[in-house]
Amino acid sequence: MTSTRSLFDRRSIKSKIPRALGKRARSTLHRMTRHAGFFPLALVAALAAALPGCEEEPTTGDEQDVAETKELFGDDRVADVLKKDMSKVPRNWKEFETLFGMGRACKRSDSKEIYVVEESSTRATGELEETDMLLPRAVVTGCNTGEMNPPGEPLYQSYSLLAALFSSPDMPNASKGDPMVFDRVEVMALDRKTGLYNFYVMTPSSDPKKPGILQRIQLRPDNTVFVYTKDPTKKTLSKKKSTDRLCNNCHVQMGPLMNEMHEPWTNWISTHKTLPEAADTLSGETRSVVSEAVAIDSSHQRLSLANDLEKTMMAAMRVWNEGQASVVGSGFIQATIDGDQPGGIKGLMESVFCQTELQYASSFGTVPVELFVDPGAVAGGNFQPPTSYSTDVFPLLMPVRSDMDERIETALIKKKVLSQKTTIAIRLLDEKNDVFSKVRCDLFPSATAGLPTDYSKVDAHVRTFLRGKIDALYQTGVRREYAKALLDDAVTDVKPARTAYLSSALKAYQTDAEKLQTSAGRTELKTRSQARKAAARKMFDRDANPMPVLADEDKF
Repeated sequence: MTSTRSLFDRRSIKSKIPRALGKRARSTLHRMTRHAGFFPLALVAALAAALPGCEEEPTTGDEQDVAETKELFGDDRVADVLKKDMSKVPRNWKEFETLFGMGRACKRSDSKEIYVVEESSTRATGELEETDMLLPRAVVTGCNTGEMNPPGEPLYQSYSLLAALFSSPDMPNASKGDPMVFDRVEVMALDRKTGLYNFYVMTPSSDPKKPGILQRIQLRPDNTVFVYTKDPTKKTLSKKKSTDRLCNNCHVQMGPLMNEMHEPWTNWISTHKTLPEAADTLSGETRSVVSEAVAIDSSHQRLSLANDLEKTMMAAMRVWNEGQASVVGSGFIQATIDGDQPGGIKGLMESVFCQTELQYASSFGTVPVELFVDPGAVAGGNFQPPTSYSTDVFPLLMPVRSDMDERIETALIKKKVLSQKTTIAIRLLDEKNDVFSKVRCDLFPSATAGLPTDYSKVDAHVRTFLRGKIDALYQTGVRREYAKALLDDAVTDVKPARTAYLSSALKAYQTDAEKLQTSAGRTELKTRSQARKAAARKMFDRDANPMPVLADEDKF
């Protein structure tokens, strides 16, 4: 089994180092979101006041009640339940399920929306550790009964409230098959006003007779991360600045994250993968939760498969990026343009030139197109994934361009920050590599230098820059001619140039794909995938990171 991540990224139980969640509530004090990092995240677990890696920011006492509530909550489903009655803060997963009607308390009869990824690795100490135990992880979505979904958003009730569960070999009954951590509830809730997610962590109080501790993690516009903690044993809200980035280590954009987003959803329970035989050794609450993905003992017919989680996560990313249609000015892109998220337009454009996150693609019948060509460069072409070589199926978890970066690019086009012609021209700079393109990334600083403050003029700025270097940037031939047509404001019909380019690119693609049929060719392609994995490790060269376990292509 290979470790994977998704919405959240779990962190330390032993060391009490939090993990994550990230987002922000742009109402009052701004905002803030593993896997394999599912969306995937961090906060200290037990003692709210003793969060390592945080610096206290003094709070005055007179304004406490109203001010604390505004800082601690956004406008979301968590606030709906807890804002007026903090005595309800859950102390464990079972209390959370009951209070919010999620997980096993979900009223659906066909699915409890508990999606499971099987792992043999853990991040309970903050670093990825391989074990010989089955350590399942779960993402639980908001229980969509079909009610209360706004027009045009049939999955809203699922993606508007998300929770994560993880396992640790250090749990008291882990050796007996019950390794899941249930006294730490990590939640991301969609804010109705900002269109972003607010992140919460709920843990037990030091006084077992009192309600749980509620924490919220926010990423502020100045790129600092703050943790707000309401401990029922203390009189005031604790507000601390994090010095180790917490969830931001994994959730680079502080948005939802699912590393194995698409088929075959490697390691997730899906139509391609059921529970392993070892699942029969699970016991207690872990067995009860995992059995909701697919019944371990055939006791019910309910299913929660990654096939459906993909749809929920895709919708979540879209809404998080572009905002809710009914709320003008909502969403990550507009918040960043407005200065309510760090990075500005230049930071957003990194998703077009380079990569800010990654996803991981595996062969299953067919080989990912990204092993041969950048799909963004050949948009509009008929590039079908080639069939895997039957006795040598690869790659496994090859880094590819993330849906998040693609969504950011799409949102920039919809906001008219960039035009589609410009983004295709940028991708054409390196038609072979959708990620880790030295050509595109090296060009990023100079292409975005001196961007206009008026974002409606950014596209013209970038187009002018590319036109001025077109002969140096694009090799002579149909690719250069296509780029010229895309970047020439006087050209209204790029179809002839596009057709010529795509025809040439398709022939090159088919020739490259034929390497799957020879041993030498497969070795070359494996080396190509292996280089991506090395680049991913370099990109996330830190203990807390969103990567799954990346097996070498010649070792699985």
